[in-house]
Formats: sequence, structure tokens, C-alpha cells
Amino acid sequence: MDDAGQDLHAVGHGGRKVGGQAIAKGDWLMLCYASGNRDEAVFDEPDRFRADRKPNKQLAFGYGAHLCLGQHLAKMEMRILYEELLPRLQSVELAGEPRMSEALFVNGLKRLPIRFKFS
Repeated sequence: MDDAGQDLHAVGHGGRKVGGQAIAKGDWLMLCYASGNRDEAVFDEPDRFRADRKPNKQLAFGYGAHLCLGQHLAKMEMRILYEELLPRLQSVELAGEPRMSEALFVNGLKRLPIRFKFS
């Protein structure tokens, strides 16, 4: 499962190391969220979707100064989906081909046709 935000770019100021690699002034850096969320040093089974993962130090909503201000609304929307809608569904299936957006910075589903039946 990939993040909506794909990457973050920065320029090094020098005098730092990341993972043992020296960062010189002017070096271009790129944080790739999908890669960070699959860090074997942080996550057990990093390539497996686990909604129950705890602790879940994922980067989907950013971190620190770059923390997504809308994260609480997004988490509430997902909680309501799981608590209210899913228990009322008998079945859900794809009703066509999903289509992803073709942006470089923000990614996500552009189209996800589904067919569902209520219980």
C-alpha cells in the first residue's frame, strides 16, 4: 500500500550523516515515503499490509514540521468507514479496472469502480 504523497525533496546543509552516508552542503536529498514505510529496521514484514501493526511508525502523513494537518480528519473518515459501512456490506467486488492518477508528487486512485450489496 503506497502513500498519497510520493516523495519530499531537500538540499543538504552539510555536516550531517544519514545511514552512515555523509551529506555535503548542496547535496540533493529525496525522501521516498513508500521506501520509508518498508524499512526492515522499523517494520516486521514491511511488504505486508497490516492494519493492526503496533507501533506503526509509518510516514503516510509526514513527520515533524511536514506533518499533514488533515491527518485527523482522514483517520476519522477511515474509522467511520470501518465501524459503520463495512459491517453492513454483504459483498464488495471490482466492477472494472482501477486507474491511478499520473502525478509525480501526489499519487492515488483516480477511479475505482466497485459493485456492492448491503446485508
